[in-house]
Amino acid sequence: MTRTESVVAFTDLYLPTVNGVTYTIQLWRERWQQRRDSMSIVYPKMEGYEPEQGEYPLRSVRAPLYPQYRLGLPSVPDDLETPDLVHVHTPFSVGFAGIRYARKHSIPVVASYHTLLDDRASQHVSGNVLDGVKRTCRLYERTFFERVDHVTAPTSFARDHLLETVDADVDVTVVSNGIDTDFFRPVDPTSFRRRHDLPDDRPVLTRWKFCYSP
Repeated sequence: MTRTESVVAFTDLYLPTVNGVTYTIQLWRERWQQRRDSMSIVYPKMEGYEPEQGEYPLRSVRAPLYPQYRLGLPSVPDDLETPDLVHVHTPFSVGFAGIRYARKHSIPVVASYHTLLDDRASQHVSGNVLDGVKRTCRLYERTFFERVDHVTAPTSFARDHLLETVDADVDVTVVSNGIDTDFFRPVDPTSFRRRHDLPDDRPVLTRWKFCYSP
């Protein structure tokens, strides 16, 4: 088997937006390029962020329901070098562009199942139409993910949802998003206690944003 060295990731979410998807893509790209060759990113252009080397912004329009996001036009940059593998992170316009690009160049394409769309539907729709919207979301996901060669899911719950609830005919492997242990690591609290005049016998706790994410 040929060793995979270069990857192009297609995503509808990227910087300057900060969320679980963009954090994961950044972390994976950083670690991939430490161990292999390159991971380029194709993403919708947003104000407030200048692309770095290997990042390819696409023209974009404001996304419905989520005005803070942008929908990239489903195109591919002309100067994008053909990789060994295409990785699509989102099942929207840029994700579909990635699948078409992979098929055109006979490249394997992997997708990550980051977001359960029918779960998001519950945040925007209620009442009698909710069941119909959820069925539409599942049909959409099934149509998208059955076009790729393999799917990764961050948890067994997400894998089972895609296979059993969405009923997608795909091969799925659970791959944890991982944690940046260089950033999230134990530290000596002495300087923090002194700066805030905290006694040594009081525990110091931290609270982050907690939310349900299967």
